[in-house]
Amino acid sequence: MLIRIDKMTRQLIIRDLIISVTIIFYFIFTIRYFFVLRKNIVFTGKIKTFHLIMIWLVPFIWILILKSLTPSTPGSYEIKDKGNSKPFSDNDNDAIKAADMGF
Repeated sequence: MLIRIDKMTRQLIIRDLIISVTIIFYFIFTIRYFFVLRKNIVFTGKIKTFHLIMIWLVPFIWILILKSLTPSTPGSYEIKDKGNSKPFSDNDNDAIKAADMGF
């Protein structure tokens, strides 16, 4: 007893599968960032509420914008060559010159 699926039914199955995967990815991505943004201390009050609403209305683009605008500060474990920190000025005379300017 073989069941044959015609071409139209196969196309509908593929279409429904693609739509389902996209919707599942949308919910996972948005819910995950929703909880991250709720714990975020950078935004507060009405601005935080606005961003929480926008990640549901324009999910992928808005989340990428927020991620690029609020990068996390690297911890000390993420900084390489901590012992070889470079001074702000290359020349020690720069500090002396700045002190002589009268500020």
